[in-house]
Amino acid sequence: MEKNLAFVRIDDRLIHGQVVAAWLHAYSDVKHILVVDDKVSKDPFMQEMFALLVPTGISIKIEGIEDSIATVKAGLEKPTMIIAKVPQTIKSLVDGGMDISYLNIGGMGMSAGRKKFYKNISMSEDEKKILRELIDEGTHVDIQIIPAYNKVDLSTLI
Repeated sequence: MEKNLAFVRIDDRLIHGQVVAAWLHAYSDVKHILVVDDKVSKDPFMQEMFALLVPTGISIKIEGIEDSIATVKAGLEKPTMIIAKVPQTIKSLVDGGMDISYLNIGGMGMSAGRKKFYKNISMSEDEKKILRELIDEGTHVDIQIIPAYNKVDLSTLI
C-alpha cells in the first residue's frame, strides 16, 4: 500500500453519511479524502456538494484517474482515503502503478447491466472479472457496507 494511503473503497454514492460518519470513525487517522472520478472531477457543483459533506479537519480533493495516479505517486502528505464509484477505476489506478493491497467494497447498487451479487451489492460480469483480476494481482478485496458489519472476503464469492 502506498505511503499514507489508509483505506480504498468502492462506493457508487462516493461521499455520503456512512462514509463520513462510520468510515472516518473507523479510520480515525484519515485526514484527507481523494475522490477518484473522471466525471465528478469536471463538475464544480458536485465538487462543492461533496465538500460540504466532509467534516471540519478533513480535506477533500476530487480528481480524475490520471491526476489521482500522479497525486499518489508524488506522495500523499497525510493519511488518505480513496473513494471510487466502480471497480474499473481501481483497476485503472493499479494499472497506472498505484499499489493497492486492500480494497473495500461498500456500495454497488443496481444499475443497467448489473445483477444482484451479494446482499445489497450488485455487479456486472465485467465488474466481477475486474475484481477477480485485482485479487489475482494481489489485492485483498472485502465486502463491508459499514464497519459494524462483518467483512466478507470477495475471493470466496467469485
